[in-house]
Amino acid sequence: MQDFSTPMMRQYKEIKKRFPDCLLFYRMGDFYELFMEDAHIGAKILNITLTQKAGGKDGKIPMAGIPYHAVDTYLAKLVKAGHKVAICEQLSPPNKKGLVKRDVIRVVTPGTMMDEKALEQKSHNYIVSISLEKDILGLGIADISTGFFAAEEFEGENKEFLLKDELMRLSPAECILPDNLYNDPEFILLLRQEKNMNLYCFQEWEKYKDSPDEFLKTHFGMSTLAAFGVEGKEAALIASAALLGYLQTTQLSDVGHIQKLTFFTKDSSMQLDKSTMINLELFSTIREHDTRGSLLEIIDATSTPMGGRLLKDWIKKPLVDKNSILKRHDAVEELIKTNRINKLEENLSEIVDIERILSRLSVKIGNARDLINLKIALEKILDVKKLISSLKSTLFEKSQKDISKNLKKVIKIIDITISEEPPIDLRDGNIIKSGVDKELDKLRKIIKNSKDFIEELEKNEKSKTGISSLKIRYNQVFGFYIEVSRANSHLVPKEYMRKQTLVNGERFITKELKTHEEIILTAQEKANEMEFDIFQKTLEKILSFTKDMQQAALSIAVIDCISNFANISQKYQYTRPKLLYSGEIRIHQGRHPVVERLLPSDTQFVPNDTLLDNINQSLILITGPNMAGKSVYIRQVATIALLSQIGCFVPASSAHLSIVDRIFVRSGASDVITSGLSTFMVEMVETANILHSTTSNSLIVMDEIGRGTSTYDGISIAWSVAEYLVQHFTTSPKTLFATHYHELQALEEKYPNRIKNFHMSVADDSGEPIFLHTLLPGGASHSFGVAVAKLAGIPKEVVENAKEMLQSLEKRNNSSVISNVSEKSQESNSKNQTLNTSVISSSSEKSQSINKKETSVNYAADESSIATRLIKKQLESLDVANMTPLEALNKLAEIKEELKIIEKDEKEFLKAD
Repeated sequence: MQDFSTPMMRQYKEIKKRFPDCLLFYRMGDFYELFMEDAHIGAKILNITLTQKAGGKDGKIPMAGIPYHAVDTYLAKLVKAGHKVAICEQLSPPNKKGLVKRDVIRVVTPGTMMDEKALEQKSHNYIVSISLEKDILGLGIADISTGFFAAEEFEGENKEFLLKDELMRLSPAECILPDNLYNDPEFILLLRQEKNMNLYCFQEWEKYKDSPDEFLKTHFGMSTLAAFGVEGKEAALIASAALLGYLQTTQLSDVGHIQKLTFFTKDSSMQLDKSTMINLELFSTIREHDTRGSLLEIIDATSTPMGGRLLKDWIKKPLVDKNSILKRHDAVEELIKTNRINKLEENLSEIVDIERILSRLSVKIGNARDLINLKIALEKILDVKKLISSLKSTLFEKSQKDISKNLKKVIKIIDITISEEPPIDLRDGNIIKSGVDKELDKLRKIIKNSKDFIEELEKNEKSKTGISSLKIRYNQVFGFYIEVSRANSHLVPKEYMRKQTLVNGERFITKELKTHEEIILTAQEKANEMEFDIFQKTLEKILSFTKDMQQAALSIAVIDCISNFANISQKYQYTRPKLLYSGEIRIHQGRHPVVERLLPSDTQFVPNDTLLDNINQSLILITGPNMAGKSVYIRQVATIALLSQIGCFVPASSAHLSIVDRIFVRSGASDVITSGLSTFMVEMVETANILHSTTSNSLIVMDEIGRGTSTYDGISIAWSVAEYLVQHFTTSPKTLFATHYHELQALEEKYPNRIKNFHMSVADDSGEPIFLHTLLPGGASHSFGVAVAKLAGIPKEVVENAKEMLQSLEKRNNSSVISNVSEKSQESNSKNQTLNTSVISSSSEKSQSINKKETSVNYAADESSIATRLIKKQLESLDVANMTPLEALNKLAEIKEELKIIEKDEKEFLKAD
């Protein structure tokens, strides 16, 4: 940065030097100004004018400015673009002699935004920190806008996967790293997959690494961290200390509203992986990436911002402890029976975001209106406490206890001190009520008397001069002055002293007016300073009850979530699930909570039953055509299990549910270009993760495994995965396995006590399928792929050609695939292999080897068995609903060419054999 000669620009340079990685908002009167390179960046992102400041000897300096009263809007844009912004305020009155004192009061980053308008009400704004100590990853988590602070650790070979899943759950706005991780290309590539997370290197990281526990104990005022459960967790401690240090550095305060540290353990809740959250569409839809149509959108009728955020947390981390789940179910049931939902929600809807108000006040960016809103909210919280006082369930009794009587003290402090309608700016006065401070009341009396004198003076001057339009006015530049129109200027007395000449008039002052101006302005300035000081002392008293208010806010969030569950359960006929220890899942007339709500009003959702256990029917193999409802059905079972374990009732006539420790949902295939993974590799990595991570108490949903590769490979993989899930465990995990590979139906004969075939029923009306969306025992015999193509609008000639090809192919024998996969599986069973990504890959190779060496008889019987199966599966796999007519024609031409090549290869194979 260049040298400057003017005092102000030298001051700017010194401040900017301390915050080199930030855009500096430099306060000048009613504007925040950006200079130099900052001005270029700001002008481009904010779409504001880039001007130049006449710098005298410094030359012309690039400059761009924004009004101070609109700073939050502009801040949000810059931060969203990934920039840090240092707010540099005027710390001394501008009317004093000499250079105005200025300094940075806080640094705003993507993860430290505090303005309500820039934040989603019902979403956390997380910032995280990551450390790597002795091959253990530590994660610090905070939401400074609510006071939330937590940590966890990941270790073992799959620690990076666990970290990725957690980042997916959190969706943080910002991540800070130590220098070694920030400069690790592979690790950064891993983190870059979380597309909305800004990455920064925290230069002061090492400062918090040597004694992180001591730093944390000092902040929390504790002699031990044992109560938080993080003692001895070195990676978590370092990540937490560095994150807390970063928050203190950016806010230039002790962030006292962060009052506890929560340590998450692997067993404290159900861990949902990224694939499961996406495929169950918990927070957004897969195709539109929109909240509409997600589970959250359907079940979120919470009344408060705190409740909305907590509901998200509950969905991300379902309970696994039976007693904890029962407490929520009990509370929902009691609320429905006592018929208090409407009254409760009426009171809850009037409670503002206490957590975020407290956070702003704690870091000194709140105002007097925040205190008024806080008072109103606390009064409503006490009303809610009274409303639930007769409820007996454990959860409501705890909530009553957690809403402290100290809230009344806070209400009283605000009520007797703060004006009912105070201004936003704390230095504008009129914040403190009369009677709070005697000296302040005296100053106000002086100001009032002087103002009354000026009003009287105006009347007297009008009478004395005969100028009826004469006015006494005030502005910050000239103070008080007498204004006379040009037409009456000849009537002005000699003792008037001209101050300013205007186009249409003249401005004058008198000695008497200046005397009272000095009295008023001096008293006003002193009064405003006194009010500011009284406000700060009042705020200090209020913040001493931070823990009580945060605890009350959490209680309201819990009550809000339970009230929400009771509301939707009553409104949409959800039933209370019965929790089991047997390992069974028995659902009668289960429904998908999202699909049933989004159906047209004249369409009724078709419910289905489910029976899964760990012994006799641990894997249900479901076949049937596209559009028949396989995917909806298997997801609805997983969603019902999740709803139960977050504490909600479920969409079913009845449900007997054993608690599951994990829910895995693997469906479809998509490229992850940024990670360099192909469609099929994504499918295999996610499948491998399930097979490595599942336990006997898990619920697995597999939808079309093996579709990302060739037919033989796909069947082999799907077969092997299904076998692994029923063979590898003494007590098998509960699995719903939807597939288009009808060959897999042979697994029921091989494992009659573990695997059962079911299909989605379809009525055949003269070749036209009628989808009944009903699950029935037994396997499907027909895929209706061509019929679906017709329904989707594929041109008639394409459909007819496909139908002829399919009929020709189906006349041929398809038995070779089943026999060969079965022989492959027996060989695999005898070796008792552990199935992982490499085994998945090798299974297809073994299958191909067997096909070549041991099936010449089958080939001789039917030279086109492979071709038949390949062509059929390719037709079945077509996504005709999303194909253009030209794409369909091209695909058929491609299939015909492949058929010729395969027939040629098979003839050469048989000749060689």
